[in-house]
Amino acid sequence: MVTDTSLSITGGSEQFLRNLLRGLPRNRYTVTVVELAFDPPVQPLAMPGVRIVRVPVAAVYGRGGLRAYQVLRRLVSSGRYSIVQSQHEKADVLNALLPKRRGVVHISNRRDMGFKKSSRLKRAFRLLNHRFDRVIAPARQIIDALASYERLSPGRATVIHNGVDTERFQPRDDAWRDARRKALGIDAGTVVFCCVARLSEVKCPLVLVDAFARLHAQFPDVRLLFAGDGPMADDIRRKVAAVGLEQHIDMLGSVSGVDDLLPACDVAVLASSSEGMSNALLEAMACGLPVVATAVGGNLQLVRPGINGLLVPAHDPAALAEAMLTLARDAGRRHELGGRARRMILEEFSSMRMIGAYDHLYRGLLGLS
Repeated sequence: MVTDTSLSITGGSEQFLRNLLRGLPRNRYTVTVVELAFDPPVQPLAMPGVRIVRVPVAAVYGRGGLRAYQVLRRLVSSGRYSIVQSQHEKADVLNALLPKRRGVVHISNRRDMGFKKSSRLKRAFRLLNHRFDRVIAPARQIIDALASYERLSPGRATVIHNGVDTERFQPRDDAWRDARRKALGIDAGTVVFCCVARLSEVKCPLVLVDAFARLHAQFPDVRLLFAGDGPMADDIRRKVAAVGLEQHIDMLGSVSGVDDLLPACDVAVLASSSEGMSNALLEAMACGLPVVATAVGGNLQLVRPGINGLLVPAHDPAALAEAMLTLARDAGRRHELGGRARRMILEEFSSMRMIGAYDHLYRGLLGLS
């Protein structure tokens, strides 16, 4: 497994990879993870049965990229590996350029809609995609985008949905919920919206603050929790202070026990301008929360309007506020949508289903099934 980032990061693509690595049967898979992250992890992650190799790469076309390529080439040439799977741009480029060896399959795992790719990089992938035996994505919308701007052949593409641990992420009873909300300083009747996300531009947190300010003006007994950290944290704090909502918006920072937070909330909200398949939404829905999200990327596959949540246009704080207000006013509808969200996760997006699909694909590509 080759990844641009560190497994220790709390982002969605890293969570996906951790879930996959923990679930693959150890009697059939031995895994080495090559991390290309340039900055060392604050807390290096150790996973039983998984070897982690760090090869920092600032730019794939620079000295670090050459060194990483040499490391990967030596690993693959050792004959100990049957699969090379990459995620993110640097890892994909290096994987695509590796020499082909008999008995080794190369897989690109696309985690988002490609919002970080420049036009030049998209053109490069048009030339490189044929080097992958399979391109996997968690949502059909990602595959459709790749077919459009990278001319990816449908025959090389497979959709495997992200999965969530439905035992770890599940609704809690009223006594637990009341105690947890009390610990958070939240009144029993307050409607709590929770945004679990890296605080970066693509997640549009300032749009969410704008929407929440509109909501609060019409329905004051609400609270917004930001669970996550990132480069826009200070911008959000300044915005919250500017609109005078410090007592109603909480900046929790990185939260290790999200499963201990979500069941205490009422609605999950995400204002992103682009999404792959959001682990944050999957986890919230597994906890029985209805969702208010933007109609982008994999959100279109996860959120079924009026069934398990509501969708709104991106970059539209007025529409987002109106959807949030709809659910804030109606506890019965929140409960109904949240129950359907939980059932959908159990039926379609469990971690066991995801791991089984990857296992089946790997064995099929290697001619073992």
